[in-house]
Amino acid sequence: MNRRIHQVCTIPALAALAFLAFAPSASAQEENRGPAIEVFGAHVRNIESGGGSSQSYGLRGDYRFGQVWALEGSVSHLNEGFTNWFGDLSAKAYFVHSNRFEIYGLAGPGLFRVSAFGETSNQATVHAGIGAQIYLGERAYLRPEVRGHWATNDLVFKDGLADYALGIGWRF
Repeated sequence: MNRRIHQVCTIPALAALAFLAFAPSASAQEENRGPAIEVFGAHVRNIESGGGSSQSYGLRGDYRFGQVWALEGSVSHLNEGFTNWFGDLSAKAYFVHSNRFEIYGLAGPGLFRVSAFGETSNQATVHAGIGAQIYLGERAYLRPEVRGHWATNDLVFKDGLADYALGIGWRF
């Protein structure tokens, strides 16, 4: 009888210990889910060293699916005298995790829109980048990033644009 009571009590006790052991890690992963919004400014220059440079500013939003994967959309305005816009859709993977910062890589398709002299043209682009999220608190973060943009009709590395950006964001 004592053996039977011991068996009956042991199973729920082990289940409770397992729940306590796995619940913190599950809730830590839950914290990484959800949306974020960010404003940023960037210095943009031609990858080829002889090219010019400009400034841009923009807005990003993302949704994080868990510890590693996120989907991000961004829109930025490039100050070059004309109305120039970049729109990007990115798959983002976080590959270094710490309490105060994370390092990620991202890549995806995009669109470059130029409006000048009453005419508008759109150019399909691809982009890739690497950056970090440095947490200032539980939800606020700074985000330095380097991102390259290339026109899809001319995928030559030296003909792309490099963005050196710094953003400030809020994770909901």
